[in-house]
Amino acid sequence: MTRYAIGLGSNLGDRISHLRAADNGLSSLGRVVARSSLYETVPVGGPEQGPYLNAVVLVDSDLGPHQVLEACLKIEASRGRDREVHWGPRTLDMDIITSDGPPVSDEKLTIPHPLAADREFVLRPLREVWPDAPVSEEHDASTALAELSPQGVDRLAGTWERDLPIGNWLATGQLLLILLTGFGLLQDGSADFDDQPFVRGIGLVLAVIGAILGGAASAAAGRDLTVSPDPKPNASLREAGVYGVVRHPMYGGLLLLVLGTALAAGSLYGVVGWLALVVLVMVKLDYEERRLRIRFPAYAAYRRRVPRRLIPGIF
Repeated sequence: MTRYAIGLGSNLGDRISHLRAADNGLSSLGRVVARSSLYETVPVGGPEQGPYLNAVVLVDSDLGPHQVLEACLKIEASRGRDREVHWGPRTLDMDIITSDGPPVSDEKLTIPHPLAADREFVLRPLREVWPDAPVSEEHDASTALAELSPQGVDRLAGTWERDLPIGNWLATGQLLLILLTGFGLLQDGSADFDDQPFVRGIGLVLAVIGAILGGAASAAAGRDLTVSPDPKPNASLREAGVYGVVRHPMYGGLLLLVLGTALAAGSLYGVVGWLALVVLVMVKLDYEERRLRIRFPAYAAYRRRVPRRLIPGIF
């Protein structure tokens, strides 16, 4: 039985589906013993292309290294891998990074992979699942990674081989908080702003701005509108209209509307509910950003182009 570390990468099409297909194919070669987190990686070398999703899977198998290589090539081909451009974009890339068997060096295969010790997108996930994996004569995964400068590798998810219901939990929590805050607004008017009409006026202005921002976001999202932070299966990346100036205008509009309403009503319960909603929205926002980066290869460029997340020109 030999342990193989297989590196997975994709930057074309439905990237996460390609990686899941690779993971499923590897399970037929032996026993999958570990999967790294999922990472987004700036392309290294080759022509200009979009960011990659990368992961490492450890497999214990009775197959020899060349048999594993042939199996990986077949899985790549099943996902439409095109090899016409050297180091070009690809639907699926599968490499044997290293193994606990003897080194291999021939015209078809080299183990450890000759570039493994120089690539953060290989070493960071590999260190997660096999810290002392040999990647060169001098280094294991941990020592090699310690000597590298950052190369643009971001962790997106701990579990990627299947979908988890985290998005549903966050959406349910948000709806419950909105309902509780609304109930508090109806019950409580203990923040007496009768002698401070300016505060109530500010509240009304914020509520109106929030309603306009949220309405514009809803109209721009169209059929892709959802309360879940997970994009719909056939959704497209929205970059026009209000989404051209802020990435999450729905959340920004919601927070402005709730805060404005609480101030206008003079409700302490409303303000407390708004503070709790801010915390939940920020957690949900971080999760949604990661899901969007996984789903859309163009999202990394969109984030750079539109730095504001919630309120145009402010935050």
